[in-house]
Amino acid sequence: MLKDAEGRIWVTVKEAAEMLQVSPSRVVKAAKEGKIDALRLSARAVLVDLEQAKFWRERFYSTRKAAVARQRKRKEREISQQ
Repeated sequence: MLKDAEGRIWVTVKEAAEMLQVSPSRVVKAAKEGKIDALRLSARAVLVDLEQAKFWRERFYSTRKAAVARQRKRKEREISQQ
């Protein structure tokens, strides 16, 4: 987590994905689409604005889609444990 001079909080894609309960690839896609401000530090390191990511999650990401994805992952884990 990084706080800049303007008071914006920047987090890694992985941290944002965990906080928002979405996949890291979905966060990256939203950043590429310009829905979330992002800073590329290197070829693999990307930081995203936490407040914008939260706003995007609340307003634009389908909660039903997220619930279905979580349910699918849960079933896959149950099957793999058997």
